[in-house]
Amino acid sequence: MSAYVFWWIAAFALVAVELTTGTFYLLVYGIAAAAAGIAAWLGVGMAAQIVIAAIIGIAGTIALRMWRRVEEVDTAFQDLDIGQSVMVEDWQGNKGQVKYRGAVWDAQSVTSEVDPSKPLFIRAMRGSTLIVGN
Repeated sequence: MSAYVFWWIAAFALVAVELTTGTFYLLVYGIAAAAAGIAAWLGVGMAAQIVIAAIIGIAGTIALRMWRRVEEVDTAFQDLDIGQSVMVEDWQGNKGQVKYRGAVWDAQSVTSEVDPSKPLFIRAMRGSTLIVGN
């Protein structure tokens, strides 16, 4: 079997596994393997194929890391909500609804000892649910 067939099988396998993980890293490596497969199909030597795959893999990994950092900065704005007070609308057990920024939010207590009759403050956010405590 030719080298390009092995590269394309590796690319297909990496992309297939990526579909189950959702991290995009295996997609980058799959693209790198496909590019090396194209180079092999064009008759480029094995050392150059490996260099092509490595350069594309490294460049893609760096690009993904930069993209993830930008994504983390966007979620940092949620931290501005931490420590803000909320008004209890309805509370039963450890869950309820609170009013915050003019809207009603689902809330969950950080511990079982939260007293909803006292002021509650946002301790964390889990999706659209506020984690609150005294």
